[in-house]
Amino acid sequence: MSKQIEEDLDQVLKQILHIGGIVEEAVDKSLRALLSGDLEAGAEVIEGDHVVDDLELEVEEKCLDILALRQPVASDLRLVTAVMKINSDLERIGDLAVNIAERSEVLAAVETLPFRPDVSRMAAVSKRMVKQGLDALVRRDAKLALRVWDMDVEPDRLYREILGEASAFMQTNVNRIGDTLHLLGALRNLERIADHATNIAEDVIYMVEGEIVRHRVEEHRRRQNGHGLPDFRADAAEGTLDA
Repeated sequence: MSKQIEEDLDQVLKQILHIGGIVEEAVDKSLRALLSGDLEAGAEVIEGDHVVDDLELEVEEKCLDILALRQPVASDLRLVTAVMKINSDLERIGDLAVNIAERSEVLAAVETLPFRPDVSRMAAVSKRMVKQGLDALVRRDAKLALRVWDMDVEPDRLYREILGEASAFMQTNVNRIGDTLHLLGALRNLERIADHATNIAEDVIYMVEGEIVRHRVEEHRRRQNGHGLPDFRADAAEGTLDA
């Protein structure tokens, strides 16, 4: 690897990690707004959205320059393509955090809905997925990325449970249908944040191992387990994943 491409790759990786830090903070603030009515935190997320948008464009342009001018190959090429995809996922997570913050403004003005424990659990798991997805990127850790992929079942399960509870609640509390729909909209955005964290995990696996695992994670897992690596779904089921 030439000195110039090494410097370019180091710079773009630092940029994507910087975006990741901003987005992780935005998710945290938007969930504070949702769970505790912290409107100041929510407003900061909404006002800061343009920062992520601008940085996303900078990273994309830098990656295109590297592809055109440096013509990377092998692991360098994987890093650039993975960063481009992760860059897009982070921008979408930022947008979804804004959507949650906007819904939170409405919900803060009404009586609290009776789904807080499940909402809190869903928020905690989704936040952890984003954090560990970024940690996997920093450490280039495919095993940790696979843990993140495994965790995605929990936000999906909780969302379905809350949706069922909310449907029953609206049938007997017709005056709260609008409020409940705002909450469900926020939670749908939270579920999508978890999905994008899963995308990041898949791209980390590609970057590290050179294998596209999208739609084929179970096949990838079987091959890895054949070499003595653990099945992280058991850890997830037992609640032993790292916090």
